[in-house]
Amino acid sequence: MSRARGADVALAALAALVVTLPLSDLFTPTAAWARPCIVLVLAVALSGIGLRALTSVRPLVVAGQALVLVEAAALLHGQGHLAGGLLPTLDTARAFGVLFGEAYQTVTQYSAPAPADRGTTLAISVFVGLTALAVDAIAVTYRSPALAGLPLLTAFLAAATNTTAGLAAWMIVPPALVWLAMVGRQGVGSLRAWGGTVEVGSARPADPAGSFATVARSVGVLALATAVVLPGLVPHLPPTFLADGLARGDGGTGTGGSVRLSTSVDIARDLAERSADPVLVYRTTADDPEPLRVALLDTYRRGRWLSSSDATFVPVDGQLPGSSAGPEVTRTTERIEVTRSGIGLPQVALPANAIGAPFPAGSWRLDGNGVVELTAPAPSYTVDYEALTPTAAQFAGVAADLAVQDDLRVDPDAQEALAALLQRVTEAGQTPLQKAVAIQAHLRSSAYTYSEDLVDETAAGRRPEEPLVRFLETRRGYCVQFATAMIMLAREAGIPARMAVGFLPGRLDGDERVIRADDAHAWPELYFPQLGWMRFEPTPGVRSGVAPVYSSEQSAPEGSALPVPTSAPSASSSTPTRPRGDVTIDTPQGPRGTSTSTGVLRAVAQHWPTVLGVLGVLLVLALTPLGAWLARRRAQRRARDDAERVEAQWQSLLLRLGDIGLVPGDGATPRQASRELARAAYLTPDEGAALGRVVDTLERARYARPGADLPDVAPDADAVWRAALGRRRRSARVRALFLPEEGRRHWRSMLGRPGRTDAEPGRDEDASVR
Repeated sequence: MSRARGADVALAALAALVVTLPLSDLFTPTAAWARPCIVLVLAVALSGIGLRALTSVRPLVVAGQALVLVEAAALLHGQGHLAGGLLPTLDTARAFGVLFGEAYQTVTQYSAPAPADRGTTLAISVFVGLTALAVDAIAVTYRSPALAGLPLLTAFLAAATNTTAGLAAWMIVPPALVWLAMVGRQGVGSLRAWGGTVEVGSARPADPAGSFATVARSVGVLALATAVVLPGLVPHLPPTFLADGLARGDGGTGTGGSVRLSTSVDIARDLAERSADPVLVYRTTADDPEPLRVALLDTYRRGRWLSSSDATFVPVDGQLPGSSAGPEVTRTTERIEVTRSGIGLPQVALPANAIGAPFPAGSWRLDGNGVVELTAPAPSYTVDYEALTPTAAQFAGVAADLAVQDDLRVDPDAQEALAALLQRVTEAGQTPLQKAVAIQAHLRSSAYTYSEDLVDETAAGRRPEEPLVRFLETRRGYCVQFATAMIMLAREAGIPARMAVGFLPGRLDGDERVIRADDAHAWPELYFPQLGWMRFEPTPGVRSGVAPVYSSEQSAPEGSALPVPTSAPSASSSTPTRPRGDVTIDTPQGPRGTSTSTGVLRAVAQHWPTVLGVLGVLLVLALTPLGAWLARRRAQRRARDDAERVEAQWQSLLLRLGDIGLVPGDGATPRQASRELARAAYLTPDEGAALGRVVDTLERARYARPGADLPDVAPDADAVWRAALGRRRRSARVRALFLPEEGRRHWRSMLGRPGRTDAEPGRDEDASVR
């Protein structure tokens, strides 16, 4: 019989794939994670076929499949971290650890459907690959398809219990049908092995499995119909959420709770935790997306930024006004399409200079600074905006508009320090743009350090109302400090300035961008009469990325470094989380945050007796089967010729059959023993032929001339043993697998203890069957 068992392999692979159907409701887009899952399942299935054709040692087959799975996962997800572009290394493991951390945070912090980014795609595909490995090993290699239902059920429940609604029947029926087909296929094969009676007038025996198979199919269909219909007749019970995630939220859609940026920013505040909640998923036509703004703050008092206006209004024409720049300014129209937003009311993330009417009438308004506020939720929306491409000449002019005069007020506690610094970094006769660029270049230079750990102002002898002076002295801070410093320096130079609060563009994931809560950011906007409010970026590129093009084309004064272009930043997924609600802009990470790996280590430390006990049990269970495998290997190595090798294989077969209670009678010859064993084990004709070939070769080994070439009977012997094992009671099979006599004899010999002398016939070295 072929060890490849193509039909069984196909069913096992199909089962591993169909149990993931509920994941299509949990992660989107489905194609992003489905393709690598299919590749890994095929890798497990095909490697199993090849390995079973090469060896009959089951642990080696499973180990080989595991290695193939690791290599396939590394090739799919570990590019750039492989030795020679092929082999996984410790760097691959570290990279996978980072991605698994991202997946963990997405699962625990995001409600369905969550974005299938690199981390979740890796986690899902590895999970499905391991499920395929377990199902293939149990159902095909170890011939126990009924037990394969356990990993299939685990995989199914991992997805099914993370949705707030009941599953559709099309998600439940396919996995059940495939599993029933696997079990039924083994059952039919076992029944047919018993043989059948020959009906009168018929030359062929009747199929012994026919009537049983008909009854089994009827029972299976009835059970499946009951499983589909019954849940519709009873109330839907609350689901149990795995990892405390994905199913949270209203209806299980949207983000895992609202995220709202504080519109009162204390630049001296040093929080201890940061949130990494995904809050926005969007597409854009822009090659270089801008930060998305949610609030504008224009009043600075005692170290805090506030909005000066509480008034709101709705434009008469119901349209967003766009840019106030004159028609002579070159502009392009770009678009963003937000597919999922978890920003809490009344805030909404929009690019500057938004135009049109992206929200239904009556669901939005503008505040005194022209920022959109929502009065009704907008989980998805599309908005166009104007991207300006100004020339240096269009930045000329001094603001005379009384409406922006309040945006020239300088913090009196810091005015002396601001004036002295401004004199150093700017030159007389510079244009407003040149001054702005010089200030930005100075703050982005190596003289300043981006850090989320601020110096304790009390220890430094400063009053709490002097945080800006402290930043100018320590030159150490994060985006709020850098933005505040540039705003005050610009105001001191006569340029109106204010603070914008929002999010960095986020991380590119396929054709979408994903913004997390710790992408929250603050930046200054400076006013120029011909252009209106223009964004600048004084925060170093390690956090903020590249500054706007128009702010880096001018020459800065000597000694000030121009910003170095860097890739757009993304908040680290390994940052700890904090409770949902208001989050302060760019709040730093403190020592209280714990990573996923730290949590796992702590859990192990707390339950170390249980962990050690489980490991000890697993070790004990593995020792005896390992000893049996080592004993067979040692016997093969010690064989001086083919005759001794065949004799060792025959004795091994007798011991293994004895483990399941199949022992030939005393004094039986190998030929007589084979007939007794074939009857007792209910061997099929093919299996009986395999046993016959073993006995034929054994007789040749005993009576042929010394040194004769003999075939290897190990495949036939293994086929006979597996066939006999599959027809014994489960308790006998478990005992034979985990407590084989060969293994016990091996460890007794290693410990120097003699083998048993009172064992039952057929179990010792000097058994009567020779």
